[in-house]
Amino acid sequence: MSKKIEKSVVNSSRPYVEDYLKNQRSNITLVDLFAGIGGFHYGIGAAAKTLGMGVETLLVSEIEDSCRNVYEINHGNPSTIQGDINEIPLRKFAKDEADILTAGFPCQPFSNSGRKLGLSDPRGQFYDRIEEIIKAFKSRAFILENVPGITKNGGKNFQSELAVKKNQHVGLTMHMLEQAMKKGLQSSRQKKSNYNIKWLEINSSEFGSPQVRKRVYIIGVRADLGEVPDLSEISIDYPLSVFMNIQEESADTSLKLSRTQEQNIRSFMKKGMTPSYKEGMRRVGQAYLCAGGNVGQAYHAYGMVPTLTKVWARFLPIYFPAKGERLPNTDSAEFSPGADYGKGTIRRASVREVMRLQGFPDEFQHHDRDNVAYQHAGNAVNALVIRELSNLLLPIILQ
Repeated sequence: MSKKIEKSVVNSSRPYVEDYLKNQRSNITLVDLFAGIGGFHYGIGAAAKTLGMGVETLLVSEIEDSCRNVYEINHGNPSTIQGDINEIPLRKFAKDEADILTAGFPCQPFSNSGRKLGLSDPRGQFYDRIEEIIKAFKSRAFILENVPGITKNGGKNFQSELAVKKNQHVGLTMHMLEQAMKKGLQSSRQKKSNYNIKWLEINSSEFGSPQVRKRVYIIGVRADLGEVPDLSEISIDYPLSVFMNIQEESADTSLKLSRTQEQNIRSFMKKGMTPSYKEGMRRVGQAYLCAGGNVGQAYHAYGMVPTLTKVWARFLPIYFPAKGERLPNTDSAEFSPGADYGKGTIRRASVREVMRLQGFPDEFQHHDRDNVAYQHAGNAVNALVIRELSNLLLPIILQ
């Protein structure tokens, strides 16, 4: 299936993607499983935009009602949006060949914040259905995403057969998943059912996001189209980004912390007390208790922030330095705050800011209830990473 490609210029300097082209004659066809609010869709759309193309969904599966509603508002085509992945009548939808299939399948079975039950958890047993849908749509490529814990879950120690990184060792869960992919997606006699597959771990901060978010991405390309692109090329040297790059200047005053919470943070911001530094994050103060009994801490606006979660997204305190206050060099761990340290303001990140942290464009319309929107952001896939993966895949699958 050949498609005409027309080059256009897109500004990609900001640390979140631009909205994609809509109502185009030429579109990337997408099957979006465990779709959430559309992070995969936006990332693929941003890459397609550089080629003058849009995105057309053939099938969208998302079990959460609020996510489906937000997806429809932003991406339209409600007739393709379905619920439970196990209840979709594939014969009704799998009539066209998909350019890309995506799936951010449930991470709780493998997450550090979960019970780590792996494939024994019902939520960890979706792979067979994903494989079935890949085959049903004869997908030209696929991108699967999960937490890094999936590679070590289950204990034991196996040599990976599909990792980009050489001499990569994995636990039982990833070993079983690799074997399932090799058997189900690499052993068919028909070339249009065989896939070349690789996986790697990517940190969203590598592509200009001011969030340290590490995820495993499994990439497949149909064998009749070619090999998986050289994923080492994805390590593009983007400029380091900090929270100030995605700041919403007109943030709501309701984002202020309680008096107790703010006093707790400021009590550690005294002369000679320097923010701790790790992977570009500058933690202001020490751990403290926040609403709901969750432990958290504040982060300097001239640094990165940690991985968003459903809970943490709605309570991410940021310290904004006062005018004239000494600022850190974002390229260095070294920082001497100076006498004015602690005179600035502290507030929670806004909904728009956490959406920007996930790479979503400002045109994105989030849920009208902020507490729901924060949960959506915490569960979303980072659109910046998907854009970069798609930039490598599109030249192969559109040939």
